[in-house]
Amino acid sequence: MRSRPENILLTFLIVINAVSIFGFATFGLHPELLSRWPWSVSIFAVSYPLFARLQILVAFASLAVALSSVSRWRWWVSFAVLFSLSAASELLGTTYGIPFGRYEYTEFLGPAILGRVPWLIPLSWFFMAVPSYRLAQLAVGEQSFAWLRVVVGSLLLLSWDITLDPAMSHLSPFWRWENPGAYYGIPARNLLGWFVTGLVLISVLESKFSRVWLSKVSSKFLVSFYLANLVLPVGMCVAAGLWLPVAITSGVAAALGFAIYLALRRELNVSFAKS
Repeated sequence: MRSRPENILLTFLIVINAVSIFGFATFGLHPELLSRWPWSVSIFAVSYPLFARLQILVAFASLAVALSSVSRWRWWVSFAVLFSLSAASELLGTTYGIPFGRYEYTEFLGPAILGRVPWLIPLSWFFMAVPSYRLAQLAVGEQSFAWLRVVVGSLLLLSWDITLDPAMSHLSPFWRWENPGAYYGIPARNLLGWFVTGLVLISVLESKFSRVWLSKVSSKFLVSFYLANLVLPVGMCVAAGLWLPVAITSGVAAALGFAIYLALRRELNVSFAKS
């Protein structure tokens, strides 16, 4: 059977993540290896920012292909809204410290909006908000209260940042905090900012217009996509021995899986009862 394009891209994403984790676990954590093999210095210098950008671009491409295959252009409006809202949130954060606290991006993620927020960042907000919302639907049921789906979706989005921020700002220099906090140098305010921003983004996906095209996307694909994007930050934290974020994110993923299992079991029992 021929593989779908989005699944091919998703496989490529997993390969990129695996190579990135290997590079971090070897040369990133043990820079003395670079002096042992001088030829590796230039390769590492190029691949370090390249793989970070590739990870975001390939992840977005995979989701974009999946969405386009079932809804054509209908997801573009929601994408434009989420891109704009997340970019505005990041610009407020990097300029005024609202809502995340003050921080700045380094040059590793490429060209930036107004010289402050890399263009790739709003893409990542979008491609993680979509599966977070769909997983919330699966976990609490599509017939549940709208506010409950929004809250759970925002928490799932936040669970990604629990490992992402330590991996990308504590273990790697992709962004820097002006006033470091107790959680691996990350201020507690950042977690609140992520949750609030998530509430706004997930609320857009909860709208009737967004739900029309979201309902057509394969749940199996979105579950795989969400987990594939956890691989890189979780893998980096494991390699560096940062077990607290690994435990929290893994716990959320396990609870999510159990909730989805119970929801699917309930649906199966209902269908049997009706038959």
